[in-house]
Amino acid sequence: MKSEMRESVRRIGKILGITLAVYACVRWLLPVVIPFFIAFLLAKLLNPLVEKLNKKIKIKRAVASTILVGMLVLATGVVLVLFLQTFMEQVRHVIDNLGIYRKQLSVIWDNCCGQVEMVTGIEAEALQRNVESYIPRIQSQMEEKILPSLMDGTVVYAKNLFLLVGICFIIIISTILILRDYHKIRKGLEEHPVGKVGLKVCRRTYEAGDAYIRAQLIIMLIISGVCVAGLYFSGNSYALLAGCGIGVCDALPFLGTGTILVPWAIFEITQGKYMLAAIYAAIYTICSLLREILEPKLVGDKLGMHPLAVIASVYIGLNLYGIWGFALGPFSYILIREIFYCNYS
Repeated sequence: MKSEMRESVRRIGKILGITLAVYACVRWLLPVVIPFFIAFLLAKLLNPLVEKLNKKIKIKRAVASTILVGMLVLATGVVLVLFLQTFMEQVRHVIDNLGIYRKQLSVIWDNCCGQVEMVTGIEAEALQRNVESYIPRIQSQMEEKILPSLMDGTVVYAKNLFLLVGICFIIIISTILILRDYHKIRKGLEEHPVGKVGLKVCRRTYEAGDAYIRAQLIIMLIISGVCVAGLYFSGNSYALLAGCGIGVCDALPFLGTGTILVPWAIFEITQGKYMLAAIYAAIYTICSLLREILEPKLVGDKLGMHPLAVIASVYIGLNLYGIWGFALGPFSYILIREIFYCNYS
């Protein structure tokens, strides 16, 4: 009985020690090594192509690695340029049509005041005068507080941009170097005791991460399908584009479907279109229920985790790591579990 008690205490102590070590590594070490971790993952993905170029076309690994990484960087750059070009065109379009938008907002504001007058009895003109009297104060506060803070933050943004460019450069060079000597690096890790355990843990974590992303994609596709169908039956001309956009927002924990659908429903209420507002509210409710049901089930099954463990790891992760805790929480849990069982395997 005493030996069983000692074994239980020892296992609990080991779990606590591993948990503290994983938390320290994820909190402070991961930001430092993340560029090399990304480089190793890219090398793992590109290595089969390098093998084919090396064996079939007889291109040296160093040359093949440089070519493939260069093509990947070029493709990524083209996508980013096209995205930024489209974004700037949309911004320019908004600026060119500011006068039209002001007129539309004025009509919406008049309708809102009219609705308030019908519900509360407060005169619409008095409400407009009271609200408009605060506009100069808001503008002055923006000029005194918000604009200077934005100007002061420009230097910080420039430093962060420079740091991001440096990190991308490190990832590119590291990927090429790892691909060039991929087999030697892999063999050296497999022959070293610590490296062998590390590879085993990383392999399982990589598989779990891949499963997590696939589960999120399945949920996003289902949510997008519900949104597209709901918007199509509501008569929306942009049902496909808007539904897919809402589905993408739902996949982001700091946005969600409510970021789009709730303000949209409120806007339709101010326009007197109560049926459309009810449809958007229904879509939001259905999407929220689907995510609450599907996420613990799909993510839990893919990661080999109980749904309660998924929810608990995400909640704890958000409290420990902030907004990225939705991914780092389950990641930490998997690391703790794999390191613990590696010691007993």
